[in-house]
Amino acid sequence: MGTLKVDNLQKEDGSAVITNGTISESILRNSNVGMILLNTTDITTNTATLTFNSSLITDNYSKYILEYVGLKPQTDGVYWRSRYSSDNGSSFITGTFNYGYHMEQIGSTSHSGASGTDSNYATTDYAAGNDANYPYNGTWYIDGMRDSASYLTLRHDNVMKNSSNNSYITQEGYTLENAAVINYIEFSFSSGNIADGTFKFYGLV
Repeated sequence: MGTLKVDNLQKEDGSAVITNGTISESILRNSNVGMILLNTTDITTNTATLTFNSSLITDNYSKYILEYVGLKPQTDGVYWRSRYSSDNGSSFITGTFNYGYHMEQIGSTSHSGASGTDSNYATTDYAAGNDANYPYNGTWYIDGMRDSASYLTLRHDNVMKNSSNNSYITQEGYTLENAAVINYIEFSFSSGNIADGTFKFYGLV
């Protein structure tokens, strides 16, 4: 049995099915399956916030994922966090995030877990260090943004090094009772700027 390999494939009407080895976004969306890369952002100088607006957050996608590598805070001992808007960033949803987390220290038997609440921001529970040799890598999974009748639910997985140079694997979950359709996300540190990092933002269909 042979294998057909193509870089580009079109329909009879000339519309793209595959371009440079990548299946077109419209094909994946219409098939109701797939993880679509919507945006790539590289931060290399101090930047206060990372945002995604209504041009990306639409009813075309049921869930969203943010992957980041090489994330470094300008300030030592700060917390990575997110907040949400229904008016494209003019104001932000206020409320209580309920959360639970679990942490494992790499190279140690140390581990811990807890639950609690955060106000207005979904905030990680472990402070990140700003050692340039130990960046922060992780993923946010975001669901419920486009349905005002559902809870906003978040999961955050990451590998990080804190200000004491201890390395951790952490997993956190959050819920926010949401009475609005969200179209804007802002990520930031609790103090200081984002110094460095590469971010990929996906929509799921």
